Amino acid sequence: MQTIKLTPLFIRRFPDPINRNINGNNYDIEHVIAICNAKEVPENVPKDPNPRDQKTDRTIYKRVKESLLAEDDPTFLLKNKGITIIARKVIISDDKKEIDLILSDQDGIVDGGHTYEIIQENKTDTPDNQFVKIEIITGLPDYLVEPIAEGLNTAVQVQQMSLSNLEGKFEWIKETLKEKPYYVHVAFKENQEGKFDARDIVAFMTLFNVDLYSEMSPEHPKVAYTTKAKCLLDYLDEKKSASFLKLKPILDDILHLHDYIQIHSHDLYNRKFKGKGRALAFYKSRKRGKYSFIFTNEEGKFQLYDGALYPIMAALRFLVEQKPGSSEYSWKLGSFKKVLKFYDTIGGDLINITKNTSDSKGKNPNAIGKDDNHWAYLYQTVAYALMKQQGK
Repeated sequence: MQTIKLTPLFIRRFPDPINRNINGNNYDIEHVIAICNAKEVPENVPKDPNPRDQKTDRTIYKRVKESLLAEDDPTFLLKNKGITIIARKVIISDDKKEIDLILSDQDGIVDGGHTYEIIQENKTDTPDNQFVKIEIITGLPDYLVEPIAEGLNTAVQVQQMSLSNLEGKFEWIKETLKEKPYYVHVAFKENQEGKFDARDIVAFMTLFNVDLYSEMSPEHPKVAYTTKAKCLLDYLDEKKSASFLKLKPILDDILHLHDYIQIHSHDLYNRKFKGKGRALAFYKSRKRGKYSFIFTNEEGKFQLYDGALYPIMAALRFLVEQKPGSSEYSWKLGSFKKVLKFYDTIGGDLINITKNTSDSKGKNPNAIGKDDNHWAYLYQTVAYALMKQQGK
């Protein structure tokens, strides 16, 4: 546990309404809102729950800096949505002049990481009359951390996606998918309805991009989970865009895999390890109804959190190749049916590896998706299984 101290000007504390209306679940979620002097925001707040890396040199963040440093305009508090922190516990002093945040290994800033970094980088020059709102959330079950982080970190990504759509950057994707039944569920611009959007499609392609993440590369496409905005920038990069276009022949297969893994892995694990899949912390489950999987037009009782799903999908990147003389990617096994059959033999093992990582990370799905060793181990497992199958 780590203790972080805040010295706010104002404090308000209130319970979350979800505590009393969620199907009998016993939640004890609380919010603490603190208005703090920007110069007094502590330096050692971790950012583990935040799915994005912070890069403060973009135009939008330069404007945030300008607002922070404007001595004659003390409205930074009103213009900036502030910083959101997940913590285990909040202790407020009797005089309400100090707050102790008690954080576990996976707690920290879930939203407002860029604001936090800008404040830290400019403390010396920040006027005394600038303040920032800090919201602390306690009592969150681990399975809610990832969707909350994803929901809070979308604004800049969606704006970039809409501009790219206007510029015609997604035309080949639209052309490839337009005859598919699920096409109507994919959004390509802001305010367009869809279960998925262009950022998701690009992130899925990133997981299988063997030009950017080859067999010899020490890196794995963790960026597809941690920051879809970076995937979109890679897709738009003139030097990298051609590698995404190579995925065109297998794009529908990749989307099918996205659903197939979620629908079947639960049973594959149970059959192989005689386990109780219902107890796997990186699955969502419903007491009533089923999850809809649009890419295969099926339903299922369970759905993987992205932190568990993305590394498994990326491990199957080992099955992709660019054959000599070809300008496109294809499956090493020759057909997608064989890819699915191969997954049936190894899916249980990949879920078991994910379970081990989950257990070691406090059963936090977000921590699974950010663990470099986990991505590497899954990939190596697929590679070994394929080479063994082919007698290499």
